[in-house]
Amino acid sequence: MRLTEKQKAVLLALTNEWQTPTQIAKKLPGKNEEWAAMYGSSYVNQPLKALIREGLVIKKPDSRGQYRLTPGGAAIKDNVVHETQR
Repeated sequence: MRLTEKQKAVLLALTNEWQTPTQIAKKLPGKNEEWAAMYGSSYVNQPLKALIREGLVIKKPDSRGQYRLTPGGAAIKDNVVHETQR
């Protein structure tokens, strides 16, 4: 599976806890809270949709706009972390 840089950044910002797109955007490298509040949701939506299609992220079924890693997504995140540390 090949991930774009944007998808990798969003994947690395995600955790096993439910998060909103703005919370995810706040964790992106080089982005500040003001930027995340204004543009974060728009920036992370496309990568989130792609990661959902790949089965790496799930959307909370009974709530709007909360996302977290699947077990497979957590494994891929670990691989990405190890690759970037080399």
